[in-house]
Amino acid sequence: MTMQKRSIVIVMVFAFASILYGAAEYYSSSIIQYVTEQSLVQKAPTGTNPIELHQRLSALLSITSDQKARMQELLRISEYLEKVQHLSPEELDKLLAIEKPIGPGRPSAS
Repeated sequence: MTMQKRSIVIVMVFAFASILYGAAEYYSSSIIQYVTEQSLVQKAPTGTNPIELHQRLSALLSITSDQKARMQELLRISEYLEKVQHLSPEELDKLLAIEKPIGPGRPSAS
């Protein structure tokens, strides 16, 4: 393989890696929200409507326009879901409770 062909291969690999990184960066928040939502649906009380859960989670995340605050909220929910096998209706209500935000984000539920 000549030096020119090697250079072309290296540039193509670098370009492909850059495209993958950009796509992952762009879609990461959507992926994290989807995974958290699916975990919430799986651990929700029996008979809970998945569409309603999606709407409640979307409403909770829409109270702020700050991407970092949304990610913090998803992290809070995800961390809680890791600790439980199934949610009770009260736990679900507490987890998805919409509180009036203070500052750029929302205070963490304790």
